[in-house]
Amino acid sequence: MDSLGGLLLRVSVLLCGSCCVQALLPGITEPEFIRRCVQAHNTQRSRTGPPAASARSMVRQVFRTQSWDNELAKGARDRARHCKASHQPGLAHFGHPLFGWMGENIWLGAPFSAFSVENAIHRWSKGGAYSLKNNNCSHLCGHYAQLMWSTSFKMGCAVNVCSKGIENFSSHPESTIFVCNYGDTGHVHGITPYVAGVDCSGCGSVICRDNVCRYDWFPGWDYGPPSSAYSVSYWLSNLGTCLLGVCWLLHFYATH
Repeated sequence: MDSLGGLLLRVSVLLCGSCCVQALLPGITEPEFIRRCVQAHNTQRSRTGPPAASARSMVRQVFRTQSWDNELAKGARDRARHCKASHQPGLAHFGHPLFGWMGENIWLGAPFSAFSVENAIHRWSKGGAYSLKNNNCSHLCGHYAQLMWSTSFKMGCAVNVCSKGIENFSSHPESTIFVCNYGDTGHVHGITPYVAGVDCSGCGSVICRDNVCRYDWFPGWDYGPPSSAYSVSYWLSNLGTCLLGVCWLLHFYATH
């Protein structure tokens, strides 16, 4: 949502309460919501201290699109709709073509006006006074570890307003929960979220931008860009490649 959309949403809260908030909540396919989620993650991942040698960006350079994953976003939406101040037991996410397990971050607040994508993700980055040398915190910092997990490159988020409150958190009628799910999963016990070093020194031949590695690839199971804006050119490009292959085969058999 842009600034005007955010202003209208807050005015609607004052005029008609939580029912209007629900109607105007950003969906998991809304381009502006996706852009803000991915951008806020990349902003925080580029500010690690000490610097990260090979942290992956949450953007695929091939299509210059977000590494938003619809299945991870659906899982985040389902979790947010449960209105519970707790993580999903085991964080299992079966059925995904690559990730057998997922990482998860949760932000809670009330009223809804206290929420913004950027503030929530910034809060995760300040979750604990983390020491990379000792791989521990002055208090819990699982959110920080997942946010900065260097090999995570896919994500999906969702926000929900719980009109009956959030279990073990608040009974406020505008209790808000924001959930992000991740692949590769992070915060593995005994392993640091990233390897310290000169920014991007471990990127190899890939592009370094904003202190994170921008990989020019996407997994084989990810059959195309998530944005419809690229779908026509993507499929035309693949069709052209297939036709060239067919023409080569016909020429080969005709001349042998």
